[in-house]
Amino acid sequence: MKYKGLPIKDGIVIGRIRARFASGSGETKREKADADFERMRFFDALLEYESSMKTIASESSTKEGKDIISAQIMISRDPVLSDEVLELIDSGMFAEDAIEEACRKYADILNTSGDETLIARNEDLEEVKNGIMSLMGGESGTLQNSDPQDDGDVIFADRLSAAQIVSCKAEKVRAIVMRGGSEASHAAVILRSMGITSVFGVPYAPDDVSGNKECIVDGKSGVVIIDPTAEEKNKYSGKYIPEVKPVVSIKPAAAEPVKTKDGTEIGVLCNISSGDVPDEAALADGAGLVRTEFLFMTGDLNYPENEQEEIYARIADSFAGKNTVIRTMDVGGDKGPDSLLESESHVDNPALGLRGIRRSLLDPDGFMVQVKAILKASKGRNIDIMLPMVTSLSEVIEARHLIEGCRYELGKHGISYREDIKLGCMMETPAAVMCAKELAREVDFFSIGTNDLSQYIMCADRGNPALSGYVTIYQPAVLRAVRQICDAALSVGIPVTVCGEAASDPCIIPVFLGLGVRNLSVSPYKIAEIKKTVRGLTMSSCRSLASLVLEAETVERIKEILK
Repeated sequence: MKYKGLPIKDGIVIGRIRARFASGSGETKREKADADFERMRFFDALLEYESSMKTIASESSTKEGKDIISAQIMISRDPVLSDEVLELIDSGMFAEDAIEEACRKYADILNTSGDETLIARNEDLEEVKNGIMSLMGGESGTLQNSDPQDDGDVIFADRLSAAQIVSCKAEKVRAIVMRGGSEASHAAVILRSMGITSVFGVPYAPDDVSGNKECIVDGKSGVVIIDPTAEEKNKYSGKYIPEVKPVVSIKPAAAEPVKTKDGTEIGVLCNISSGDVPDEAALADGAGLVRTEFLFMTGDLNYPENEQEEIYARIADSFAGKNTVIRTMDVGGDKGPDSLLESESHVDNPALGLRGIRRSLLDPDGFMVQVKAILKASKGRNIDIMLPMVTSLSEVIEARHLIEGCRYELGKHGISYREDIKLGCMMETPAAVMCAKELAREVDFFSIGTNDLSQYIMCADRGNPALSGYVTIYQPAVLRAVRQICDAALSVGIPVTVCGEAASDPCIIPVFLGLGVRNLSVSPYKIAEIKKTVRGLTMSSCRSLASLVLEAETVERIKEILK
């Protein structure tokens, strides 16, 4: 049987089918709702949903997956939604019916806003609703086989949530085929960022995919073949990619350093969010950002020094001598172990609380444990240190003093480390932008975190669906802040990297280069694409485009220029 669907992520996979269909609720429908009991069911499911989503987010290997799941957690926490559910339960509804009705009203608010970004949040809302309701019915929020004996590596499903797709890596899934889905859906975004071959809109029948049958998925053409003939398998086997490594296997040239058409070398680095470095990272010119908070997501903030050292060394070794920038722990706000987030739940605005370097400076002992682990791992390796969420020169000076203390302590015990290890800082707050000249004289490099920089400049919580239109690199104020950062760095000769989500946006990359950015740090799965983009640019055209964009007064005008 041969089907044609919508190609989402290219690649060729020959494997066996694992069919996944909704199993339905295991709850017995009661004749009359007991309000207290229904409240308890709702709260239990809500807490379990948030807990499981945090775990999945911490295990996600891509920034796209983390961001989408974080947005869904924010929706699940929205008091407007939960209060409406509780009111409906108190009026006599069963919890499931109350959730359905509350989400319908919430969707009406989004749909009548007239804002395309808000309307797009309906997909998140639908996944939150389905996730909570499935838990109330006894289902899991992750991938589970319909048949316990079914160990296929190609998932066929009606639909999959963002959380289920993020769990695909742990499940060793190599391809996904869905009956529904669209090219712009969260599922498509995450699958592309994870590099999993996928096709949507395939009109197969459940009986077609039963029994662990063999199949072929061609993610480039959108062709899906169930029970392929020997001739069909022979035809596709020459294009077969064993471990879903399309970039590594078919584009070895992407591993080469990249230059613009007129010869300016641009570093294309990758962001690492776990101790498991994807094979695609081998194409990068190094690691521009290692997010160490993944170590602290499941427990407390005290992670053994020797274990940290081993993990940092292993990550650096994955880059075979290329530069690896390790950022010190950035927890607080919406990031961190449950115990930390719960302890700060009473804080009105945790995003403006103990985050990044300010938290580390309040716990100098914990900070020095991490720094010593990084220093020890740097022996024989090209490792540098970066400080997150810097807001003042004093923070950098204090952090440097602590780092010097770590150097002294290691030296006293005869422990060697990289003597010329560099210290950089994240530029992601308005305060850092205003102090950029002073900071540039104190550190060895800047790295712009466009996600938080946009959030703080625009005074808009990036996890709030109602404000997502504000949090964009296309805002004139944000781009002018980027220029100010680059000007300060260039004045003293230190390099600038962009490591936020915008670094992988082909439309804005020429502007970054025109402003003076010389390194882009992106998802490992975007490296080949970004290198290809850079190779097609000239610095003269990038500078001209940057000048035009900086003169623009609105988001709409900037997007028009960049079309």
